[in-house]
Amino acid sequence: MKRNQIITVTLLLLFSSVALSAQEKNKKEISTVKFETSIDCENCVNTIMKNIPFEKGVKDVKCDLTTKEVTVQYQNDKNKPEQLKRAIEKLGFTAKEVTARKKEEGDPQGNGQ
Repeated sequence: MKRNQIITVTLLLLFSSVALSAQEKNKKEISTVKFETSIDCENCVNTIMKNIPFEKGVKDVKCDLTTKEVTVQYQNDKNKPEQLKRAIEKLGFTAKEVTARKKEEGDPQGNGQ
């Protein structure tokens, strides 16, 4: 009886360690990139939303028509911002990567106060 318990505990520990290592392996690093684009209508947004999610490694796409920005979440090991920029341009839009938030008007320090 004691032998069965020892074997059971050993197998549980083995399976749990294998499961944890598999989870670590599947954990991919996700990055986000934002582009200023030339989208100006709902059809433009629909074009982006129907095509960009099929690019390699893309996990999420959001379009903001008021700011004309497209935000893409992607896996670092499968895609790069330059490739995503080209994919947007291939659809007929301009795309410029937004690297930092624009400073608020009247605040040259960018403190937001």
